Amino acid sequence: MTTTFHADPFAAPGRNRPAPSPAAVAVLAECRKAKEAADTARAQSDGMPGTPDVSAAGGEVSIVVRPQSLTDWKQWMHALGVGDARGVSTGTSMIVRCTFGGVRARLVGVGVPALYGERHGRLDRRTAVRP
Repeated sequence: MTTTFHADPFAAPGRNRPAPSPAAVAVLAECRKAKEAADTARAQSDGMPGTPDVSAAGGEVSIVVRPQSLTDWKQWMHALGVGDARGVSTGTSMIVRCTFGGVRARLVGVGVPALYGERHGRLDRRTAVRP
């Protein structure tokens, strides 16, 4: 007696593929929407300072930029419509959470905390009072 193996286990007689759950269908739709938003972000980044690394995973778009100045960083924030959003510093980068194209997005500015540190250092030197 020989047993034939099918590549798809549900192709065997007597086996039925279960219907996807509503939650699984919703997650798939969210991931597709995030992928479309990431493609849109790539297209819209023409003319912006630097080349962003744009990816979509888990229904969220991640846009990683490496600005050379605070002006570049502000330009990225303005382009994504997050001018008044508060960022979180991780030490080497600044992360700003926002919504882009109707999905969750994360703008990551590599080196932005150092740029702010340089700016504040210059201000401190100018306003410091000598004893």
